[in-house]
Amino acid sequence: MGALRPALRAYIAGIAIVAAAGLAYAGAHVGAGRGDLLTAAVLVVVATVAQLRPVHLTQKTKVTVEDAATFAAALLLHPALAMAVAGSSTALAGLRGRGPWYNQLFNVAAGMLDTGAAAFTFGVAGGGAEPGLSTAPAIALAGGVKLALNASVIDLAVALQLRRRPFARWWARHRRDLRELVALYVVGGVAASAAIDPRMLLVLGAPSALAYVALRSSARIEKRTKQAVHALAGLIEQRDHYTYGHSRRVADYAERLARAMKMQGSQIDLIREAALLHDIGKIATPDSVLLKPAALDTQEREVMCEHAEHGYVLLEQLPAFWEGADLVRAHHERVDGGGYPRGLRGWELPIEVSIIAIADSYDAMTTDRVYRKALPWPAVRSELVSGRGRQWHESVADAFLAMVESDRAAALVERAA
Repeated sequence: MGALRPALRAYIAGIAIVAAAGLAYAGAHVGAGRGDLLTAAVLVVVATVAQLRPVHLTQKTKVTVEDAATFAAALLLHPALAMAVAGSSTALAGLRGRGPWYNQLFNVAAGMLDTGAAAFTFGVAGGGAEPGLSTAPAIALAGGVKLALNASVIDLAVALQLRRRPFARWWARHRRDLRELVALYVVGGVAASAAIDPRMLLVLGAPSALAYVALRSSARIEKRTKQAVHALAGLIEQRDHYTYGHSRRVADYAERLARAMKMQGSQIDLIREAALLHDIGKIATPDSVLLKPAALDTQEREVMCEHAEHGYVLLEQLPAFWEGADLVRAHHERVDGGGYPRGLRGWELPIEVSIIAIADSYDAMTTDRVYRKALPWPAVRSELVSGRGRQWHESVADAFLAMVESDRAAALVERAA
C-alpha cells in the first residue's frame, strides 16, 4: 500500500469502514422473512462466475457483468443480505487474482456500498413491495443510485491517485458503456420481478453473457483505436529523423523508472502509454518550427509550446485515452511552477507526469538534435541534479539518477570484461 498516495490510502480505509458500518447497521435491522438464503446463494454463484471474466476498458477500469446479479440481490433481499452477496462474490472472485490486498478490499467495499445503497433506495421508494411493474419507478431509481455510486467511488479513487479533478467529464467517460450497463440492470430487474423460485435466477446467465459479448466488442474497438493512434504518433516522429524513436525511448525509460519506484501495474501501463504519445500534439506544429536547424526565437517557442495542449485536445476526445490525456498535457509542467501550459506547481503535478518529463529531458539531452550534438554525461548529470525539486519531484529525480548510474556502472563492467 506504500505505492499509494496518502489521500488514496485514507480513502480506501474510509470506504472499507463505511461499508463495514453499513453492513453492521443493516444487519441489526434485518426484517423477518426477508433473508432468503437460497436466493442469496444462487446470486453469489452467478455474480462470482461473472466476475471471473472481466472486460478491461482502460488501464484502470474494468467491467464485469455481475451487476445483473447484484442488482437483483438489491431488489429481492434485505440490504444486509444484498451487501453480503456483493461482498462475498467479489471476495471469492478475487481469490484467483494477483492484485494487492488493498485492491481487493476496495473492490469488496465498493460493491457492498453501491448494492446496499440500491437495496435501501428500493426499500424506501418501493414501500416494501416486491419488485414488479407496480414498483418500476422504484427499481429505476435504485438502479440509478447503484450505477452512479459505483462509477463515482471508482472515479474518486483514480482521481486521488492521479491528482486530478474527480468528476471532470464524468458523463463523457461513462456514457460510452451506459447502454450495456443499463441492459444489465434491466436483466437484473426483470429476473428479480420473475423470481418465484430462486433457481429461476440462473437464467441471468444468458442475457448477462450477451452483455459481456457487447462490452468485449466495445473494448476491442477501443484497442484498435489505440493501435491507430500509436501508429499516428510514430508517423509524426518520422517527420524529423533526429527525433525518430524518441517517444519509444522515453516510454522505455519511464516504464523502467516507474517499475524501479514500485508503482502499481496499472500506473506503469498508463505512464508508458502517455509517454509514447506525449509529443502527438506536434502534428499541428509547422515544419518551419519543428525542423528549424537552429534555436527557436520567442514566437517560434510559443508555437512549439502549443503541442502539449494540441495533444490533450486530440486525446481527450477519445474515450480510450481519457486517463492519459491529462498526463500528455502536463509533460512540460515543472514542480516549481515554471512549466506550461498551466503552470502547475508542487503536488498539483502528478508524479506520473514527473516520471515522463524526466525521461523526456534525459533522452533529449543524450541524443543528437538538429540544433546541437548530444551532451556528455557530466553535463547531463548536472542538469538532472539541478532540476531535482525544481523541474521534477525529488523522489523521481533521485530514482532516475540511481537507475542511470547503475546502467552506466553495469556497462563499464561489461566493457571491462
